[in-house]
Amino acid sequence: MRAAALTGLGALCRTYGVDAVRVLREAGLPASAESQPDRRLPVTAVNQAFELAAQATGRDDFGLRLAELRGLSNLGPIGLIARDEPSVGEAFGVIEAYLPLHNDALAISRERFGDLLVLRSEILAPGRKVQASDIAVAMQHRILRQLAGPGWAAEEVCLTRGEPADPARFRQALGPHLRFNAEFDGIVIRADLFARPNPLADAAFRPYAGQLLRSAAPGASESMTERVRRVLGLLLASGRCTAGHVAAQLGISRRTLTRALEAEGTRFLALHDDARSEVAQRHLAGRARNLAEVSDLLGFSSPAAFTTWFRRRHGISPSEWRRRNG
Repeated sequence: MRAAALTGLGALCRTYGVDAVRVLREAGLPASAESQPDRRLPVTAVNQAFELAAQATGRDDFGLRLAELRGLSNLGPIGLIARDEPSVGEAFGVIEAYLPLHNDALAISRERFGDLLVLRSEILAPGRKVQASDIAVAMQHRILRQLAGPGWAAEEVCLTRGEPADPARFRQALGPHLRFNAEFDGIVIRADLFARPNPLADAAFRPYAGQLLRSAAPGASESMTERVRRVLGLLLASGRCTAGHVAAQLGISRRTLTRALEAEGTRFLALHDDARSEVAQRHLAGRARNLAEVSDLLGFSSPAAFTTWFRRRHGISPSEWRRRNG
């Protein structure tokens, strides 16, 4: 995902006297990450940074407060294009279609029930993600309000999280029709909202903006190696991370995947091992997880299997690597 997802984290941490650099490093992220908005970062590490920031500040509404600092502009080129679509529905459709450019682990789907539309947000990554889910829903709400105008209100806002310490803050930001401990994270709106004209649209700019965004769409310039690495980051902890599973996520056959990687001079197993090694070293250095937890996160059947693999790859055990590098 783009490092722009961290926008505002440093400033918000400082508001509560917390060192944001320490939070980022503990999550396995570079201290300069927030200042490089187009840099690609591991989704699980960014989600962990949000959780660590919430703990360090003592604010279980940290994600909500972070989302309050953002809007369409934080989506980079996606926000630029969405702003100039002629209707609210078409603007939101651009966000749905091109979201992988900004965050390839956030899926937004819609389902119609009579006069209502249910917009679901799902974080497709392992690990704790309460703050990330709060950010996703609150950002979605803010964007809809930007497009629909300040008088707009959702029919209902749903959060799977438990009720926070300060629910009034959530209701102030998301409206009175808010439900915690819901079955999904998302927003229920009236379907006719999507037919409204987009008040932000600039028709003269739209053709050029659309061409720019299509050229940047996933797969337009991304190598197969890069695409596989992106999917590996999402599937690694599920234990369902074979070449077949990755190919299915990419919408191609396993044979096509193998041939494409061979043409780029690499193999699936090499990329799989590289991804495991990168995540393993990040968590071993961070010390936030014990060896059993790191083993589970990487999809190993047991800590012993993880240790055997790690020793074969690095020449030392995970415990020894942590002692030397932690």
